[in-house]
Amino acid sequence: MSSVPESSEVLDGVPAEVECCGGESHYAGELPEANLLAGMPPREGCPPPLLWPQVLAAFREESTAWHTATSAGRIVGRVWGKGPTLVMFNGLGGSHELFALCVYLLKANCRCVLLDYPTGRRATWSHLTDAVANVVQEFAGSEGCHLFGTSFGSALALETALRLGSQVRSLTLHAAFAHLPLTVFERAAASVLRWMPGRVQSTPLWRGLQERGHRLWFPPIDPTRWMFYLDNAGRTPVAELARRFGMLSRFDARSRLDQLATSTLLLQVEGEGETQARCRDELTALLPNVRTEFLHSTGLLAFLTHPHRLAKLIREFVCPTATIPS
Repeated sequence: MSSVPESSEVLDGVPAEVECCGGESHYAGELPEANLLAGMPPREGCPPPLLWPQVLAAFREESTAWHTATSAGRIVGRVWGKGPTLVMFNGLGGSHELFALCVYLLKANCRCVLLDYPTGRRATWSHLTDAVANVVQEFAGSEGCHLFGTSFGSALALETALRLGSQVRSLTLHAAFAHLPLTVFERAAASVLRWMPGRVQSTPLWRGLQERGHRLWFPPIDPTRWMFYLDNAGRTPVAELARRFGMLSRFDARSRLDQLATSTLLLQVEGEGETQARCRDELTALLPNVRTEFLHSTGLLAFLTHPHRLAKLIREFVCPTATIPS
């Protein structure tokens, strides 16, 4: 795997968090009760915190590409930044470039490692977890590492932390679960769709589902960022999305979580559903070293909609003594 060159600043005048997020800050502390949530200030329009095309271009130019062959297939990724190693796991769809805005804000304080999951029939749950744990262990080295995971990636992050123990210094998890049993219909759909050709953007109703689930939370002043998300996530092969979705039922960490002493941060975001809230409550009860943070107005894709807020929270958790570069 490649070593990481030091990153140089390529964009000037990146707005401060107070400017990019309408002067609102994320809620810090314990999870608020329902009546406190109801009393929170209304959502405000949020100008784009970053010029995402320039940031993405800088990410592609300055980050270091890496790849490795594993039992699950070839894993590729990028590394950008310096400091404690932070490995970031994608959700079910999309590529690691969806994290580019957040990583741009973290690169002065964290050595961010991004990866794309292997594809094909070799990428079973058992092979994938073995492969990911080996990759993380290599990047962690003797100093250890920190993990961030969202949805499907949160399961991989939890499984990796259980395997590597003290080598994982902290976990930041969003849309996480200890176990997510699938219904008979969901298992049947995943089994059928894993043989379907094409990409998800070509399937009926996909864009409408994305619009209803995520569009509200994107900065209204910058509609192109929404199009970037649709293009990136839409290129995910239907078969791969179905295969990963079917893997979810294979993960069950409930009986092992009391062994996980790793400091864990669970994220609650405005816009999540009842299932996500229930799974988070279960994790809160099972994990011995856990706390929760609430991010309002971000939706389920905070790394795209409000990357400054998420980056600040991760920075404070992973390297609390770090200073934000001017």
